[in-house]
Amino acid sequence: MNRVSTGYRRFLRRLLRESRLLLIAAAASVGALGGALASLMAAITQGLHEKLLGLPLHMRLSAAPFLDQQRTIAIIVGGGLIVGLTTLLWKRWKAGSEIVDPIEASALHGGRMSFRDSFFVVSQCLISAGAGASVGLEGGYTQGGGAFGSKVGLWLGRRRNDVRILVACGAAGAIAGAFNSAFAGAAYGFEMILGAYTVATLAPVTLAAICGAAAAHALTGHGYELSVPPLPADYALNPVPIILLGILSALLGVVLMRGVTATEQAFRVSRLPIWLRPVFGGLIVALLAMLGPQVLGSGHGGMETVFASPWAVATLLTILAAKIAASAISIGSGFRGGLFSASLFLGALTGAAFAQTGVAFGLLAPNELGPLSIVGMASFAAAVIGAPATMAFLAIDIARQLDMIVPALLGIVAAMLTVHRIFGFSFATWRFHLRGEEVLGGQDIGWARETKARQLMRKGIPLANADMPLAEFIKLHPLASAKIIAAIDSQGAFQGFIDIATAHGAASLNPAECPSSIRPLLTASTAYVLYTATLDTVLPLFEALETEMLAVVDAPDTRRILGAISEDYALRMYQQQLELRHRELFSGG
Repeated sequence: MNRVSTGYRRFLRRLLRESRLLLIAAAASVGALGGALASLMAAITQGLHEKLLGLPLHMRLSAAPFLDQQRTIAIIVGGGLIVGLTTLLWKRWKAGSEIVDPIEASALHGGRMSFRDSFFVVSQCLISAGAGASVGLEGGYTQGGGAFGSKVGLWLGRRRNDVRILVACGAAGAIAGAFNSAFAGAAYGFEMILGAYTVATLAPVTLAAICGAAAAHALTGHGYELSVPPLPADYALNPVPIILLGILSALLGVVLMRGVTATEQAFRVSRLPIWLRPVFGGLIVALLAMLGPQVLGSGHGGMETVFASPWAVATLLTILAAKIAASAISIGSGFRGGLFSASLFLGALTGAAFAQTGVAFGLLAPNELGPLSIVGMASFAAAVIGAPATMAFLAIDIARQLDMIVPALLGIVAAMLTVHRIFGFSFATWRFHLRGEEVLGGQDIGWARETKARQLMRKGIPLANADMPLAEFIKLHPLASAKIIAAIDSQGAFQGFIDIATAHGAASLNPAECPSSIRPLLTASTAYVLYTATLDTVLPLFEALETEMLAVVDAPDTRRILGAISEDYALRMYQQQLELRHRELFSGG
Protein backbone atom coordinates (compact mmCIF):
# COMPACT_ATOMS: atom_id res chain seq x y z
CA MET A 1 0.00 0.00 0.00
CA ASN A 2 2.82 2.39 0.88
CA ARG A 3 4.57 1.61 -2.40
CA VAL A 4 1.38 2.38 -4.34
CA SER A 5 0.91 5.65 -2.43
CA THR A 6 4.54 6.67 -2.97
CA GLY A 7 4.32 5.87 -6.67
CA TYR A 8 1.12 7.87 -7.01
CA ARG A 9 2.67 10.90 -5.32
CA ARG A 10 5.69 10.68 -7.61
CA PHE A 11 3.41 10.46 -10.63
CA LEU A 12 1.40 13.47 -9.43
CA ARG A 13 4.54 15.53 -8.81
CA ARG A 14 5.87 14.64 -12.26
CA LEU A 15 2.51 15.54 -13.83
CA LEU A 16 2.40 18.91 -12.08
CA ARG A 17 6.01 19.62 -13.00
CA GLU A 18 6.12 18.46 -16.61
CA SER A 19 2.63 18.52 -18.15
CA ARG A 20 2.46 21.02 -21.00
CA LEU A 21 -1.35 21.07 -20.94
CA LEU A 22 -1.31 21.88 -17.25
CA LEU A 23 1.00 24.82 -17.97
CA ILE A 24 -1.45 26.10 -20.60
CA ALA A 25 -4.37 25.75 -18.15
CA ALA A 26 -2.39 27.54 -15.44
CA ALA A 27 -1.49 30.31 -17.89
CA ALA A 28 -5.15 30.87 -18.78
CA SER A 29 -6.14 30.97 -15.10
CA VAL A 30 -3.33 33.33 -14.16
CA GLY A 31 -4.14 35.63 -17.08
CA ALA A 32 -7.78 35.77 -16.05
CA LEU A 33 -6.78 36.59 -12.48
CA GLY A 34 -4.50 39.37 -13.73
CA GLY A 35 -7.24 40.85 -15.92
CA ALA A 36 -9.79 40.63 -13.11
CA LEU A 37 -7.40 42.35 -10.72
CA ALA A 38 -6.75 45.16 -13.21
CA SER A 39 -10.46 45.81 -13.78
CA LEU A 40 -11.20 45.78 -10.04
CA MET A 41 -8.33 48.19 -9.33
CA ALA A 42 -9.57 50.55 -12.03
CA ALA A 43 -13.13 50.38 -10.67
CA ILE A 44 -12.00 51.02 -7.09
CA THR A 45 -9.88 53.99 -8.19
CA GLN A 46 -12.77 55.49 -10.16
CA GLY A 47 -15.03 55.06 -7.13
CA LEU A 48 -12.48 56.81 -4.91
CA HIS A 49 -12.27 59.72 -7.36
CA GLU A 50 -16.05 60.08 -7.37
CA LYS A 51 -16.36 59.93 -3.58
CA LEU A 52 -13.26 61.85 -2.52
CA LEU A 53 -12.92 64.44 -5.28
CA GLY A 54 -16.63 64.85 -6.04
CA LEU A 55 -16.53 63.72 -9.67
CA PRO A 56 -19.78 62.97 -11.47
CA LEU A 57 -20.56 59.29 -12.02
CA HIS A 58 -18.19 57.65 -14.56
CA MET A 59 -16.29 60.89 -15.27
CA ARG A 60 -12.53 60.38 -15.49
CA LEU A 61 -10.36 62.55 -13.23
CA SER A 62 -8.24 64.00 -16.04
CA ALA A 63 -11.39 64.79 -18.03
CA ALA A 64 -13.00 66.86 -15.29
CA PRO A 65 -13.71 70.46 -16.40
CA PHE A 66 -12.79 71.78 -12.93
CA LEU A 67 -12.10 70.61 -9.36
CA ASP A 68 -12.57 72.17 -5.96
CA GLN A 69 -9.03 73.37 -5.22
CA GLN A 70 -9.12 73.13 -1.43
CA ARG A 71 -10.70 69.69 -1.54
CA THR A 72 -8.18 68.52 -4.13
CA ILE A 73 -5.23 69.71 -2.06
CA ALA A 74 -6.60 68.07 1.09
CA ILE A 75 -7.21 64.71 -0.63
CA ILE A 76 -3.85 64.51 -2.43
CA VAL A 77 -1.87 65.65 0.62
CA GLY A 78 -3.85 63.24 2.82
CA GLY A 79 -3.19 60.43 0.37
CA GLY A 80 0.50 61.33 0.44
CA LEU A 81 0.50 61.11 4.22
CA ILE A 82 -1.04 57.63 4.14
CA VAL A 83 1.44 56.49 1.50
CA GLY A 84 4.35 57.94 3.47
CA LEU A 85 3.37 56.39 6.80
CA THR A 86 2.67 52.96 5.30
CA THR A 87 6.00 53.10 3.47
CA LEU A 88 7.79 53.91 6.72
CA LEU A 89 6.10 51.06 8.58
CA TRP A 90 6.80 48.66 5.73
CA LYS A 91 10.49 49.54 5.56
CA ARG A 92 10.87 49.06 9.31
CA TRP A 93 9.10 45.73 9.14
CA LYS A 94 11.01 44.48 6.09
CA ALA A 95 14.36 45.86 7.33
CA GLY A 96 15.28 47.55 4.05
CA SER A 97 14.76 44.61 1.70
CA GLU A 98 13.73 45.57 -1.83
CA ILE A 99 10.39 44.56 -3.32
CA VAL A 100 10.94 42.37 -6.37
CA ASP A 101 8.87 43.37 -9.40
CA PRO A 102 7.98 41.02 -12.30
CA ILE A 103 10.87 42.13 -14.54
CA GLU A 104 13.44 41.65 -11.79
CA ALA A 105 11.83 38.38 -10.74
CA SER A 106 12.12 37.04 -14.29
CA ALA A 107 15.66 38.29 -14.82
CA LEU A 108 17.25 37.46 -11.47
CA HIS A 109 15.04 35.23 -9.32
CA GLY A 110 13.61 32.56 -11.59
CA GLY A 111 10.14 34.11 -11.34
CA ARG A 112 9.97 34.04 -7.53
CA MET A 113 7.90 36.92 -6.13
CA SER A 114 6.53 37.65 -2.67
CA PHE A 115 2.74 37.65 -2.55
CA ARG A 116 2.81 39.81 0.59
CA ASP A 117 5.11 42.38 -0.99
CA SER A 118 2.94 42.46 -4.09
CA PHE A 119 -0.22 43.03 -2.05
CA PHE A 120 1.51 46.01 -0.43
CA VAL A 121 2.41 47.43 -3.86
CA VAL A 122 -1.15 46.97 -5.11
CA SER A 123 -2.52 48.69 -2.00
CA GLN A 124 -0.17 51.64 -2.32
CA CYS A 125 -0.98 52.02 -6.01
CA LEU A 126 -4.68 52.19 -5.14
CA ILE A 127 -4.05 54.81 -2.44
CA SER A 128 -1.79 56.89 -4.72
CA ALA A 129 -4.05 56.80 -7.75
CA GLY A 130 -7.24 57.05 -5.66
CA ALA A 131 -5.98 60.25 -4.03
CA GLY A 132 -5.36 61.78 -7.47
CA ALA A 133 -1.57 61.61 -7.77
CA SER A 134 -0.24 61.88 -11.31
CA VAL A 135 0.41 58.15 -11.70
CA GLY A 136 -1.19 55.18 -13.38
CA LEU A 137 -2.12 51.83 -11.88
CA GLU A 138 0.10 49.76 -14.17
CA GLY A 139 2.69 49.12 -11.45
CA GLY A 140 -0.03 47.50 -9.37
CA TYR A 141 -1.55 45.68 -12.34
CA THR A 142 1.66 43.92 -13.32
CA GLN A 143 2.87 43.39 -9.74
CA GLY A 144 -0.37 41.67 -8.75
CA GLY A 145 -0.71 39.69 -11.97
CA GLY A 146 2.93 38.61 -11.84
CA ALA A 147 2.55 37.54 -8.20
CA PHE A 148 -0.43 35.34 -9.15
CA GLY A 149 1.72 33.68 -11.81
CA SER A 150 4.65 33.18 -9.46
CA LYS A 151 2.47 31.72 -6.73
CA VAL A 152 0.74 29.28 -9.05
CA GLY A 153 4.01 28.22 -10.71
CA LEU A 154 5.75 27.56 -7.38
CA TRP A 155 2.69 25.78 -5.96
CA LEU A 156 2.68 23.44 -8.97
CA GLY A 157 6.42 22.85 -8.56
CA ARG A 158 7.11 23.95 -12.13
CA ARG A 159 10.61 24.41 -13.47
CA ARG A 160 12.36 27.76 -13.28
CA ASN A 161 11.50 28.79 -16.85
CA ASP A 162 7.86 27.75 -16.44
CA VAL A 163 7.53 29.97 -13.37
CA ARG A 164 8.95 32.86 -15.39
CA ILE A 165 6.43 32.15 -18.14
CA LEU A 166 3.55 32.20 -15.62
CA VAL A 167 4.79 35.53 -14.21
CA ALA A 168 4.69 36.89 -17.77
CA CYS A 169 1.19 35.43 -18.19
CA GLY A 170 -0.05 37.24 -15.09
CA ALA A 171 1.40 40.55 -16.24
CA ALA A 172 0.13 40.01 -19.79
CA GLY A 173 -3.39 39.29 -18.55
CA ALA A 174 -3.32 42.39 -16.34
CA ILE A 175 -2.20 44.72 -19.14
CA ALA A 176 -4.65 43.15 -21.58
CA GLY A 177 -7.49 43.58 -19.10
CA ALA A 178 -6.51 47.14 -18.19
CA PHE A 179 -6.22 48.42 -21.76
CA ASN A 180 -8.72 46.12 -23.47
CA SER A 181 -6.02 44.85 -25.81
CA ALA A 182 -5.00 41.19 -25.87
CA PHE A 183 -2.32 41.95 -28.48
CA ALA A 184 -0.70 44.63 -26.31
CA GLY A 185 -0.91 42.41 -23.22
CA ALA A 186 0.79 39.49 -24.93
CA ALA A 187 3.50 41.74 -26.38
CA TYR A 188 4.12 43.21 -22.93
CA GLY A 189 4.63 39.73 -21.50
CA PHE A 190 7.15 38.85 -24.21
CA GLU A 191 9.03 42.16 -24.30
CA MET A 192 9.12 43.27 -20.68
CA ILE A 193 8.91 40.09 -18.58
CA LEU A 194 10.46 37.29 -20.64
CA GLY A 195 12.70 39.51 -22.73
CA ALA A 196 12.21 37.26 -25.77
CA TYR A 197 9.56 35.73 -27.99
CA THR A 198 9.66 32.02 -28.77
CA VAL A 199 7.23 29.54 -30.22
CA ALA A 200 7.21 27.68 -26.90
CA THR A 201 5.94 30.75 -25.02
CA LEU A 202 3.45 31.86 -27.68
CA ALA A 203 0.51 29.72 -26.55
CA PRO A 204 0.58 30.35 -22.77
CA VAL A 205 1.28 34.10 -22.91
CA THR A 206 -1.18 34.81 -25.73
CA LEU A 207 -3.91 32.73 -24.10
CA ALA A 208 -3.29 34.49 -20.80
CA ALA A 209 -3.71 37.88 -22.48
CA ILE A 210 -6.96 36.81 -24.15
CA CYS A 211 -8.31 35.47 -20.85
CA GLY A 212 -7.23 38.64 -19.05
CA ALA A 213 -9.12 40.86 -21.49
CA ALA A 214 -12.18 38.60 -21.31
CA ALA A 215 -12.17 38.50 -17.50
CA ALA A 216 -11.91 42.29 -17.25
CA HIS A 217 -14.76 42.75 -19.70
CA ALA A 218 -16.93 40.22 -17.84
CA LEU A 219 -16.39 42.02 -14.53
CA THR A 220 -16.75 45.66 -15.53
CA GLY A 221 -18.54 45.43 -18.88
CA HIS A 222 -16.30 48.03 -20.47
CA GLY A 223 -12.68 48.44 -21.32
CA TYR A 224 -10.08 51.03 -22.15
CA GLU A 225 -11.77 52.84 -25.02
CA LEU A 226 -11.08 56.16 -26.69
CA SER A 227 -13.13 57.98 -29.30
CA VAL A 228 -10.46 58.47 -31.96
CA PRO A 229 -11.37 60.11 -35.29
CA PRO A 230 -11.07 57.67 -38.20
CA LEU A 231 -8.02 57.87 -40.42
CA PRO A 232 -8.82 60.28 -43.25
CA ALA A 233 -9.42 58.66 -46.62
CA ASP A 234 -6.99 61.08 -48.26
CA TYR A 235 -4.27 60.55 -45.62
CA ALA A 236 -0.85 59.89 -47.15
CA LEU A 237 2.06 58.71 -45.08
CA ASN A 238 4.63 61.50 -44.63
CA PRO A 239 7.66 59.96 -42.89
CA VAL A 240 9.57 63.18 -42.10
CA PRO A 241 7.17 64.66 -39.49
CA ILE A 242 6.60 61.19 -38.02
CA ILE A 243 10.34 60.66 -37.50
CA LEU A 244 10.74 64.16 -36.05
CA LEU A 245 7.82 63.54 -33.71
CA GLY A 246 9.37 60.24 -32.60
CA ILE A 247 12.64 62.01 -31.79
CA LEU A 248 10.83 64.79 -29.92
CA SER A 249 8.82 62.23 -27.93
CA ALA A 250 12.03 60.43 -26.99
CA LEU A 251 13.67 63.64 -25.77
CA LEU A 252 10.67 64.51 -23.62
CA GLY A 253 10.54 60.92 -22.36
CA VAL A 254 14.15 61.23 -21.19
CA VAL A 255 13.24 64.49 -19.45
CA LEU A 256 10.47 62.63 -17.60
CA MET A 257 12.76 59.78 -16.53
CA ARG A 258 15.49 62.16 -15.47
CA GLY A 259 12.88 64.20 -13.63
CA VAL A 260 11.90 61.23 -11.47
CA THR A 261 15.54 60.66 -10.51
CA ALA A 262 16.14 64.37 -9.86
CA THR A 263 13.07 64.52 -7.61
CA GLU A 264 14.21 61.51 -5.61
CA GLN A 265 17.66 63.05 -5.23
CA ALA A 266 16.22 66.40 -4.16
CA PHE A 267 14.12 64.78 -1.44
CA ARG A 268 17.11 62.78 -0.21
CA VAL A 269 19.24 65.92 -0.01
CA SER A 270 16.44 67.78 1.77
CA ARG A 271 16.70 65.31 4.69
CA LEU A 272 12.91 65.16 4.89
CA PRO A 273 11.76 61.97 6.63
CA ILE A 274 10.51 59.34 4.23
CA TRP A 275 6.94 59.56 5.48
CA LEU A 276 6.79 63.31 4.82
CA ARG A 277 8.08 63.25 1.23
CA PRO A 278 4.78 62.21 -0.43
CA VAL A 279 3.02 64.93 1.59
CA PHE A 280 5.19 67.67 0.07
CA GLY A 281 5.12 65.96 -3.31
CA GLY A 282 1.33 65.76 -3.17
CA LEU A 283 1.09 69.45 -2.28
CA ILE A 284 3.18 70.43 -5.31
CA VAL A 285 1.14 68.17 -7.59
CA ALA A 286 -2.11 69.63 -6.25
CA LEU A 287 -0.83 73.15 -6.94
CA LEU A 288 0.15 72.12 -10.48
CA ALA A 289 -3.40 70.83 -10.94
CA MET A 290 -4.59 74.44 -10.73
CA LEU A 291 -3.34 74.72 -14.31
CA GLY A 292 -5.89 72.05 -15.24
CA PRO A 293 -7.31 68.81 -13.79
CA GLN A 294 -5.68 66.96 -16.71
CA VAL A 295 -2.45 67.09 -14.68
CA LEU A 296 -3.88 64.54 -12.22
CA GLY A 297 -4.56 60.83 -12.58
CA SER A 298 -3.39 58.47 -15.27
CA GLY A 299 -4.48 60.65 -18.19
CA HIS A 300 -7.10 58.40 -19.78
CA GLY A 301 -9.81 61.04 -19.57
CA GLY A 302 -7.37 63.68 -20.81
CA MET A 303 -6.66 61.64 -23.92
CA GLU A 304 -10.37 61.43 -24.65
CA THR A 305 -10.66 65.22 -24.56
CA VAL A 306 -7.55 65.69 -26.73
CA PHE A 307 -8.99 63.44 -29.44
CA ALA A 308 -12.58 64.71 -29.11
CA SER A 309 -11.88 68.46 -29.25
CA PRO A 310 -8.40 69.68 -30.14
CA TRP A 311 -6.99 72.22 -27.69
CA ALA A 312 -5.04 75.36 -28.50
CA VAL A 313 -1.29 74.85 -28.79
CA ALA A 314 -0.64 77.02 -25.71
CA THR A 315 -3.00 74.86 -23.64
CA LEU A 316 -1.42 71.66 -24.94
CA LEU A 317 2.10 72.85 -24.07
CA THR A 318 1.04 74.07 -20.62
CA ILE A 319 -0.60 70.77 -19.70
CA LEU A 320 2.30 68.84 -21.25
CA ALA A 321 4.89 70.64 -19.09
CA ALA A 322 2.74 70.45 -15.96
CA LYS A 323 1.97 66.75 -16.48
CA ILE A 324 5.66 65.86 -16.94
CA ALA A 325 6.49 67.72 -13.74
CA ALA A 326 3.56 66.23 -11.82
CA SER A 327 4.33 62.66 -12.90
CA ALA A 328 8.03 63.02 -12.04
CA ILE A 329 7.23 64.57 -8.65
CA SER A 330 4.56 61.97 -7.85
CA ILE A 331 6.86 59.00 -8.49
CA GLY A 332 9.96 60.71 -7.15
CA SER A 333 8.35 61.77 -3.86
CA GLY A 334 7.13 58.28 -3.02
CA PHE A 335 3.69 57.82 -4.57
CA ARG A 336 3.51 54.39 -6.11
CA GLY A 337 2.18 53.60 -9.56
CA GLY A 338 3.26 53.48 -13.17
CA LEU A 339 4.06 55.76 -16.09
CA PHE A 340 2.38 53.64 -18.76
CA SER A 341 -0.90 55.60 -18.99
CA ALA A 342 0.78 58.90 -18.19
CA SER A 343 3.21 58.34 -21.08
CA LEU A 344 0.32 57.65 -23.46
CA PHE A 345 -1.34 60.92 -22.46
CA LEU A 346 1.91 62.87 -22.68
CA GLY A 347 2.50 61.40 -26.13
CA ALA A 348 -0.98 62.41 -27.27
CA LEU A 349 -0.32 65.95 -26.02
CA THR A 350 3.06 66.03 -27.75
CA GLY A 351 1.63 64.75 -31.03
CA ALA A 352 -1.30 67.16 -30.97
CA ALA A 353 0.91 70.17 -30.20
CA PHE A 354 3.43 69.13 -32.86
CA ALA A 355 0.72 68.63 -35.49
CA GLN A 356 -1.14 71.87 -34.74
CA THR A 357 2.09 73.85 -34.85
CA GLY A 358 2.91 72.30 -38.22
CA VAL A 359 -0.55 73.13 -39.55
CA ALA A 360 -0.30 76.71 -38.27
CA PHE A 361 2.95 77.22 -40.19
CA GLY A 362 1.62 75.49 -43.30
CA LEU A 363 4.05 72.59 -42.97
CA LEU A 364 1.43 69.92 -42.31
CA ALA A 365 -2.02 69.19 -43.63
CA PRO A 366 -5.04 69.36 -41.27
CA ASN A 367 -5.78 65.67 -41.88
CA GLU A 368 -2.51 64.78 -40.12
CA LEU A 369 -3.69 66.01 -36.70
CA GLY A 370 -5.33 62.74 -35.62
CA PRO A 371 -2.68 60.31 -36.92
CA LEU A 372 0.19 62.33 -35.41
CA SER A 373 -1.53 62.40 -32.02
CA ILE A 374 -1.66 58.61 -32.10
CA VAL A 375 1.95 58.37 -33.30
CA GLY A 376 3.03 60.69 -30.49
CA MET A 377 1.14 58.58 -27.97
CA ALA A 378 2.82 55.35 -29.10
CA SER A 379 6.28 56.90 -29.52
CA PHE A 380 6.38 58.63 -26.13
CA ALA A 381 5.15 55.53 -24.30
CA ALA A 382 7.63 53.28 -26.13
CA ALA A 383 10.47 55.65 -25.21
CA VAL A 384 9.58 55.56 -21.51
CA ILE A 385 8.35 52.00 -21.05
CA GLY A 386 10.68 50.36 -23.58
CA ALA A 387 8.10 48.07 -25.18
CA PRO A 388 7.83 48.96 -28.90
CA ALA A 389 5.58 46.10 -30.03
CA THR A 390 3.27 46.65 -27.06
CA MET A 391 2.78 50.28 -27.98
CA ALA A 392 2.34 49.55 -31.67
CA PHE A 393 -0.43 47.03 -30.93
CA LEU A 394 -1.99 49.41 -28.42
CA ALA A 395 -2.01 52.22 -31.00
CA ILE A 396 -3.92 50.21 -33.57
CA ASP A 397 -6.29 48.86 -30.91
CA ILE A 398 -7.05 52.36 -29.64
CA ALA A 399 -7.43 53.77 -33.15
CA ARG A 400 -9.32 50.65 -34.29
CA GLN A 401 -7.48 50.99 -37.60
CA LEU A 402 -4.84 48.58 -38.82
CA ASP A 403 -3.50 51.24 -41.20
CA MET A 404 -2.05 53.08 -38.19
CA ILE A 405 0.54 50.34 -37.66
CA VAL A 406 3.01 51.73 -40.22
CA PRO A 407 3.16 55.35 -38.97
CA ALA A 408 3.07 54.15 -35.35
CA LEU A 409 6.00 51.80 -35.91
CA LEU A 410 7.97 54.47 -37.75
CA GLY A 411 7.59 56.90 -34.85
CA ILE A 412 8.34 54.19 -32.30
CA VAL A 413 11.55 53.16 -34.08
CA ALA A 414 12.73 56.79 -34.20
CA ALA A 415 11.93 57.22 -30.51
CA MET A 416 13.63 53.98 -29.43
CA LEU A 417 16.78 54.72 -31.43
CA THR A 418 16.97 58.20 -29.93
CA VAL A 419 16.55 56.95 -26.37
CA HIS A 420 19.13 54.25 -26.93
CA ARG A 421 21.59 56.77 -28.35
CA ILE A 422 21.29 59.51 -25.72
CA PHE A 423 20.08 57.63 -22.62
CA GLY A 424 20.34 53.88 -23.04
CA PHE A 425 17.56 52.80 -20.69
CA SER A 426 13.81 52.52 -20.40
CA PHE A 427 12.20 53.64 -17.15
CA ALA A 428 12.22 50.11 -15.71
CA THR A 429 15.84 49.35 -16.56
CA TRP A 430 16.94 52.85 -15.53
CA ARG A 431 15.56 52.16 -12.05
CA PHE A 432 17.60 48.95 -11.89
CA HIS A 433 20.70 50.83 -13.05
CA LEU A 434 20.30 53.35 -10.22
CA ARG A 435 20.20 50.46 -7.75
CA GLY A 436 23.40 49.00 -9.18
CA GLU A 437 21.68 46.10 -10.98
CA GLU A 438 22.91 45.33 -14.50
CA VAL A 439 19.45 44.33 -15.74
CA LEU A 440 18.55 45.38 -19.28
CA GLY A 441 15.29 43.42 -19.51
CA GLY A 442 13.52 40.28 -18.40
CA GLN A 443 16.03 37.85 -19.91
CA ASP A 444 17.03 35.22 -17.35
CA ILE A 445 20.46 36.08 -15.99
CA GLY A 446 19.72 35.04 -12.42
CA TRP A 447 21.23 31.57 -12.89
CA ALA A 448 24.66 33.17 -13.40
CA ARG A 449 24.27 34.92 -10.05
CA GLU A 450 23.07 31.77 -8.34
CA THR A 451 26.13 29.77 -9.43
CA LYS A 452 28.76 30.35 -6.74
CA ALA A 453 32.53 29.96 -6.81
CA ARG A 454 32.30 27.12 -4.29
CA GLN A 455 30.32 25.15 -6.88
CA LEU A 456 32.94 25.77 -9.58
CA MET A 457 36.14 25.25 -7.62
CA ARG A 458 38.37 22.19 -7.58
CA LYS A 459 39.30 21.22 -4.04
CA GLY A 460 42.61 19.81 -2.82
CA ILE A 461 44.90 21.85 -5.07
CA PRO A 462 48.66 21.51 -4.31
CA LEU A 463 50.08 24.18 -2.00
CA ALA A 464 53.57 25.40 -1.22
CA ASN A 465 54.98 27.85 1.31
CA ALA A 466 55.91 31.11 -0.42
CA ASP A 467 59.23 31.21 1.44
CA MET A 468 60.18 27.63 0.57
CA PRO A 469 63.73 27.35 -0.83
CA LEU A 470 63.73 26.90 -4.56
CA ALA A 471 65.86 23.76 -4.39
CA GLU A 472 63.41 22.11 -1.99
CA PHE A 473 60.47 23.11 -4.21
CA ILE A 474 62.17 21.51 -7.24
CA LYS A 475 62.61 18.22 -5.35
CA LEU A 476 58.97 18.16 -4.15
CA HIS A 477 57.45 19.13 -7.49
CA PRO A 478 58.98 17.49 -10.58
CA LEU A 479 58.04 18.85 -14.01
CA ALA A 480 55.42 16.20 -14.66
CA SER A 481 53.72 16.50 -11.26
CA ALA A 482 51.49 19.54 -11.97
CA LYS A 483 51.41 22.79 -13.93
CA ILE A 484 50.63 25.48 -11.35
CA ILE A 485 51.03 25.49 -7.57
CA ALA A 486 49.30 27.92 -5.17
CA ALA A 487 51.62 29.58 -2.68
CA ILE A 488 50.68 30.52 0.90
CA ASP A 489 52.45 32.29 3.75
CA SER A 490 53.07 30.96 7.26
CA GLN A 491 49.51 31.95 8.26
CA GLY A 492 47.99 30.05 5.33
CA ALA A 493 47.03 33.19 3.36
CA PHE A 494 47.15 33.05 -0.44
CA GLN A 495 50.26 34.75 -1.89
CA GLY A 496 50.05 33.92 -5.59
CA PHE A 497 50.70 31.14 -8.11
CA ILE A 498 53.97 29.62 -9.27
CA ASP A 499 54.43 27.83 -12.57
CA ILE A 500 56.47 24.63 -12.07
CA ALA A 501 58.18 24.98 -15.44
CA THR A 502 59.22 28.52 -14.54
CA ALA A 503 60.62 27.30 -11.22
CA HIS A 504 62.65 24.55 -12.91
CA GLY A 505 63.93 27.08 -15.46
CA ALA A 506 65.05 29.43 -12.68
CA ALA A 507 66.85 26.57 -10.91
CA SER A 508 68.98 26.00 -14.01
CA LEU A 509 70.41 29.52 -13.85
CA ASN A 510 73.83 30.20 -12.40
CA PRO A 511 73.87 30.62 -8.59
CA ALA A 512 74.23 34.40 -8.79
CA GLU A 513 70.94 34.76 -10.70
CA CYS A 514 69.00 31.93 -9.06
CA PRO A 515 66.52 33.08 -6.36
CA SER A 516 66.86 31.51 -2.94
CA SER A 517 63.11 30.99 -2.45
CA ILE A 518 60.11 30.74 -4.72
CA ARG A 519 58.59 34.07 -3.60
CA PRO A 520 60.22 36.15 -6.40
CA LEU A 521 58.71 33.72 -8.93
CA LEU A 522 55.14 34.15 -7.72
CA THR A 523 52.56 35.75 -10.02
CA ALA A 524 48.90 36.83 -9.78
CA SER A 525 48.98 37.68 -6.08
CA THR A 526 45.50 39.25 -6.37
CA ALA A 527 44.01 36.40 -8.41
CA TYR A 528 41.56 35.20 -5.79
CA VAL A 529 37.81 35.36 -5.21
CA LEU A 530 35.61 34.68 -2.21
CA TYR A 531 33.81 31.36 -2.14
CA THR A 532 30.53 33.31 -2.31
CA ALA A 533 31.47 35.08 -5.57
CA THR A 534 29.05 34.48 -8.44
CA LEU A 535 29.79 33.22 -11.93
CA ASP A 536 28.99 36.55 -13.58
CA THR A 537 31.64 38.27 -11.44
CA VAL A 538 34.21 35.47 -11.71
CA LEU A 539 34.40 35.25 -15.51
CA PRO A 540 35.62 38.83 -16.20
CA LEU A 541 38.45 38.45 -13.67
CA PHE A 542 40.44 36.00 -15.78
CA GLU A 543 40.93 38.61 -18.48
CA ALA A 544 41.23 41.56 -16.11
CA LEU A 545 43.95 39.85 -14.02
CA GLU A 546 45.54 38.08 -17.01
CA THR A 547 45.50 34.69 -15.31
CA GLU A 548 44.27 31.19 -16.13
CA MET A 549 43.58 30.30 -12.49
CA LEU A 550 41.75 31.92 -9.59
CA ALA A 551 42.15 30.87 -5.98
CA VAL A 552 38.92 30.53 -3.98
CA VAL A 553 39.42 31.87 -0.44
CA ASP A 554 37.33 32.03 2.73
CA ALA A 555 37.57 35.77 3.49
CA PRO A 556 39.45 38.89 2.29
CA ASP A 557 41.50 39.20 5.49
CA THR A 558 42.55 35.58 6.03
CA ARG A 559 42.62 34.47 2.34
CA ARG A 560 42.79 30.77 3.28
CA ILE A 561 42.54 28.68 0.13
CA LEU A 562 39.49 26.46 -0.24
CA GLY A 563 40.09 25.51 -3.87
CA ALA A 564 40.77 26.94 -7.32
CA ILE A 565 38.87 27.69 -10.53
CA SER A 566 40.43 27.36 -13.96
CA GLU A 567 39.32 29.63 -16.80
CA ASP A 568 38.60 26.68 -19.10
CA TYR A 569 36.30 25.03 -16.57
CA ALA A 570 34.44 28.25 -15.73
CA LEU A 571 33.82 28.99 -19.42
CA ARG A 572 32.71 25.43 -20.04
CA MET A 573 30.22 25.59 -17.16
CA TYR A 574 28.91 28.92 -18.42
CA GLN A 575 28.40 27.53 -21.93
CA GLN A 576 26.63 24.43 -20.62
CA GLN A 577 24.26 26.49 -18.47
CA LEU A 578 23.62 28.87 -21.36
CA GLU A 579 22.71 26.00 -23.66
CA LEU A 580 20.43 24.55 -20.98
CA ARG A 581 18.56 27.85 -20.58
CA HIS A 582 18.17 28.21 -24.34
CA ARG A 583 16.86 24.67 -24.56
CA GLU A 584 14.32 25.39 -21.83
CA LEU A 585 13.29 28.64 -23.46
CA PHE A 586 12.78 27.26 -26.95
CA SER A 587 11.35 23.88 -25.98
CA GLY A 588 9.04 25.18 -23.29
CA GLY A 589 10.56 23.21 -20.46
